[in-house]
Parts: sequence; C-alpha cells; structure tokens
Amino acid sequence: MLAMLASTAAASAAAAPGCLASTLNDQEGEVVCNLPASTDVREVRFKARFLGSHDDSEVSLRLILLNDKPVECRANSKTKSRFEDGEVVLDCGFTVPASLSADQVTVKISLHHLQFDKAELLVK
Repeated sequence: MLAMLASTAAASAAAAPGCLASTLNDQEGEVVCNLPASTDVREVRFKARFLGSHDDSEVSLRLILLNDKPVECRANSKTKSRFEDGEVVLDCGFTVPASLSADQVTVKISLHHLQFDKAELLVK
C-alpha cells in the first residue's frame, strides 16, 4: 500500500519537503511532490523504491507531470523494470525551469506483483 513518504537526501542534492503517495487501484499508484518556488533552474530526480519483485513483477513510471504538463526523463533514467528479483529502484531526472510560484510533480505508476516502499524528489 502507498503511504505518506519520508525523504532522505544524497550528499550533493537536497530532498524536496515531501511527497504524498496514494493508491488509485490495485495496479496503479500516484505520487505528488511539491517544489517551492525558485528563481533558479533546478535539476530534479524523482526516485521510487519497490520491494518484493520477482520473476513475474513489472513496474513503470508511466507518466511524469510538472504542473500538469508531461516531462521527458533524461537518457540515464530508469523508468521501468520487468522480472527483477528483490528491491527495484526507478528514477527520472529532468529540469524544472525557474518559477515565481510553487511547482508540483505528479508521477503515475503502474505496478504488478510488487510493493511500493517510498519515493523522494531530489533537487540540485
């Protein structure tokens, strides 16, 4: 089940204040993260961790939205997994332009036969 998420930051990036996850149905979830306003362009990486993956598990970051508009993940992102064993971490890196108002990142997740654990939004 998806739950309220705690964030931890990598040494070179700060975590966004927090993300809220919800279950849409038994195979779909959604994570919403808020970013405070910034006059600087920001490099952002969304990361989601899943547990219990096995030989028939599948998971994907189906759609990533910034303020309700689709964004494309950078080439080095891992947005889907099939048939991996154990813990799976997916991520999507993208750029957020400078903004005088807060931004919202929404991630639609499809999953089959594994459990969502946590998510975080890292900001450089």
